[in-house]
This record gives sequence, structure tokens and C-alpha cells, in this order.
Amino acid sequence: MMFVAIFFFVVCIFQQGNGALYQCNASAACGCSNPSTLLTRIVGGENAVTNSWSWAISLRHDGSHFCGGSILSSSFIITAAHCIDGITNLVGYSILAGSIYLNSLLSASSQIRSISAIYKHPYYNDRRMTNDVALLLLSAPLNMTNHNLKPICLPSGTVAQPPDNIDMVAVGWGTTSSGSNTVSQDLLQVTLQSIPSASSSCRPYIYDSQKQFCAGVPAGGKDTCQGDSGGPLMAFVNNLWQVDGLTSYGYGCAYPNVAGVYTRVSNYINWIQTTMSIKAITVVTTSTTTRPTPTTTTTRRPTTITTTTTTRRPTTITATTTTGRPTTTTGRPTTTTGRPTTTASTTIRSTATTKAGRNSLPNRVVEFLVQTLFNGKR
Repeated sequence: MMFVAIFFFVVCIFQQGNGALYQCNASAACGCSNPSTLLTRIVGGENAVTNSWSWAISLRHDGSHFCGGSILSSSFIITAAHCIDGITNLVGYSILAGSIYLNSLLSASSQIRSISAIYKHPYYNDRRMTNDVALLLLSAPLNMTNHNLKPICLPSGTVAQPPDNIDMVAVGWGTTSSGSNTVSQDLLQVTLQSIPSASSSCRPYIYDSQKQFCAGVPAGGKDTCQGDSGGPLMAFVNNLWQVDGLTSYGYGCAYPNVAGVYTRVSNYINWIQTTMSIKAITVVTTSTTTRPTPTTTTTRRPTTITTTTTTRRPTTITATTTTGRPTTTTGRPTTTTGRPTTTASTTIRSTATTKAGRNSLPNRVVEFLVQTLFNGKR
């Protein structure tokens, strides 16, 4: 694992009692919507303050939340591939932006856009959950003229990010405990730590450390969960927030010594830039914003799973009929499942659904869990 020299970072983080106050560069093109963001050190998550994470979006079907995502530009959203895998018709699919509430009527700044095309990574593998990244093209650009909406920065892509053992922040509308069936109506934020891939809390659950990384809290109690899939895991770099991870999968939620697994965004910068260039959209990274020379340094998947084992080709889908979102959305595992929610209301599907296997943990993870179970170990 490559380490980045943390002392090169010029970050403004002030400790205030039991919290950390992050002060970002509000004049930058990305990664700062509220100049000051306070994160308290509490068990579990906490409600996000309005405009703190103005790039966070809710991915919806027929108005119901099932995954998260982040704004990269006025026309493009980044999310997890498993959130949109299997969708063959885009009627009824939309994103909600500019609101910390799932009820768009509670925020005057809410913007809703339908989705006109999906770009899934060409080598997404739904068995190993590698290359779990996708882009969504909106039907009309978002209005980005005020601080209610701003894109998230991308990492430079020159080195693997994030480095190990740094504080990171995840946001989403997912459930607040493993096994819960109700997503949060308010956007939540939680501070996690990036975990070395060789750690015992990461190694059994990760497949490819170049494409994925782990984050969590060794003692448990903090994590992303069902309904958070596709949402950002963020690092504070050069006084700006950048999306280093996409919520992908995990074993349960917030268990001690069991880290969650996230897509390593820095591995996909070229693919992201190339895909977005199809529509001549410029993506802002932490190396192109107007601030000092950048350095390099993020709730979960759908609850249902399928048995597909093949790597799918990139898909660009346009809505032409009136059928709805498939009934088998993928997700972050609680036992062997993943982390978006269902499309009916704001509850997640049962973790034991049809088409079992699609979003299951990699085979070697299952073998590890079986062995430790019979050995009487965690």
C-alpha cells in the first residue's frame, strides 16, 4: 500500500471539545459548499447540517430512495455500479439534489432530475464487487448557481488514495443499524478511518486492494449501512473535500473488527474523465482547482442479491417504456447482501431475497467466515 506524505497536506482542522471543525476554501470550484463543517465524535452517525455536503444526492425510483451518489458536474453523478446493475428501463428513475431531506418538499433548494443514460464500468464484476463504479447522465443540467449545489472534487489519480489510517467522512440516508428496515429521512454523516488492506479487519473481506479499500472503526459502532451504497467516503485534502471512496459492501454494519469495503476512486480517474468527455463535460479534480499545489492523499449497497457472475460490458441506457425499476437491486451485505434499499417506500428489502448470490461476499470471504465459525472465532 502506497503511503502519501501527510505533512504535505495543508488542511485546516481545529479540535473543538469532542468534535473537529473543518474549514474549507469556499472559492474553489469543487469540494466546499459550507466554509465550516463540524463533525462530533459520537457513537454512530449524526445529522448533517444544511449545505455541508451539497454534492450528495439521493438515487430514487418512483420517488423512493435506494442508493446514494455525488455530483461531479451539473450533468453527471458518480455512484456504485451495483446500484444500477440490471436496470433496463430508466422510466421512474431520478435523483434528488440540494436537500438533506428525502422529502423534497422540506427544502426550497431541492432539485429533481430524471436520468437519461447510465455508464457502468465495463469490467464491473458482481461476484467480486470490483470496479463498482458508474456514472449517471442527467436529463437536464442542475442549477449550480448557488451554494446549495456544488460538485465534489476527484482525487488526482496519480497515486492510490486514500493513505492508510486517516480520518474520512461518509454521508448517506441509509439505515442506522444492521438489520433495520427503515432508512433515515435526514442526511447523516459519520467519521471513519481508512484501514490497511493487510489488517485482520479488512483482509478477509476485500478482493483487490488496488480497486478497493477498507474503512471503519476497530471498536465498531460506526459504519455505512443499507441504503448508503454509492454514496461518498471523503477525505479532506488541501482544504477541500474529495471523494476517495464509494460505498460498496460489507459484512453487517458497524461490527467490531469488521471493516466496510469501498471502491477506490483514484483507480478510475481516467475512465471517469474519458466517459464524461463524451458529452464534453469537464470534471474538477483536486489538482485542477484554484488553490495551492495539490497533494494526493468517502452508505452501502442494495439489500438484495443476484447470482450473476459475469463481467458486463458498459451500458448506456435510455428510457423508452413505462416499466419500473427491477425488483432485484443489489446491495451491501449484511450477511451476504449489500447496501441500497428497495424501491417501494423508504424501507429496505429483506436480506434473504430471490436471486441470492449476486451481491454476496467474494467466495474467499465466505470460506473465511465458515472457517472462523467452526473454529469458534470471530
